Amino acid sequence: MANIPYPSPESLSAETSDVLVKLGSLNVTRMMAHSTPVLDGYSRFGLKLLRKGRLDPVIRELVILRVGVLCQCPYEWHQHEGLARAMGAKEAAIEAVRAGGTEAMSEVEQRAVAFADDICGDGVVSRDTLTRAQVHFSPEELVELTLVCGYYLMTAAFLKTFDIEIEDTPPLGATIAAQMLRAGRQPAAQLSPTDPRDKSALDV
Repeated sequence: MANIPYPSPESLSAETSDVLVKLGSLNVTRMMAHSTPVLDGYSRFGLKLLRKGRLDPVIRELVILRVGVLCQCPYEWHQHEGLARAMGAKEAAIEAVRAGGTEAMSEVEQRAVAFADDICGDGVVSRDTLTRAQVHFSPEELVELTLVCGYYLMTAAFLKTFDIEIEDTPPLGATIAAQMLRAGRQPAAQLSPTDPRDKSALDV
């Protein structure tokens, strides 16, 4: 149970209540609704990373999972494990992220996860890690990669500080996969490599 109370529904404006519903009524955003301006900025930034970024969604989700592991934050893993699968991440890569190994990952996945390791460990990406990543990522993608790591590192600190519990409702990945199927699209993990359809579930 969270160690401070969630804001009561009657204390929230209709606008804030609508925002929470659109964000899935997750406990992390419910708690953040104590500060409406912060909730607004946090959610807008997060949605830009998830919906508008150029970073490959598989890479993004593996990095988020790695941050969750390194920060010992089960909430992040719970919300993003299914989303990683929906984006097309291989089961072996997901398990490698959990275990800390890299053998089952592609070269580009390894370089991205190393980014997360450095940021979560030392707060800065080493010159060697950056040089290796530059082989695979454009400057735009490197910026996004850094900010994805920082965003979910911050989120993990927020979740753990207030001991925010995992919801009883289906996690984010399951919800998005269901949205895709209702819209007549398949989760990315079920698409063939040559399927021309957009694999970004977050554009549903």
